[in-house]
Amino acid sequence: MATVIFAAEDKSIEVPDGSRLQDAIDQAEADIPFGCREGDCATCIIEVLDGMQNLGKPNENEVVTLMDDELERGIRLACQCRISQGSVSIRPADDTF
Repeated sequence: MATVIFAAEDKSIEVPDGSRLQDAIDQAEADIPFGCREGDCATCIIEVLDGMQNLGKPNENEVVTLMDDELERGIRLACQCRISQGSVSIRPADDTF
């Protein structure tokens, strides 16, 4: 089982390894908004605070939507990420990233 920690809400949830963050966010009713859920609109931009190594690599939608320096700083699209194992701590990205 993997753990998703919602740092801004002091909340966490366990999910099966390989789960989509989008599903974990929905299940936890966390305060991370979604728009298209396809990786195009960037409504669900998150900042990975800890556990980046436990997420899958950015997929094509993330690479096209986000800038390289954002990806390097741990900015991801929640609708596109999968947690492979372990734990990851996330929060909604603010406008200053």
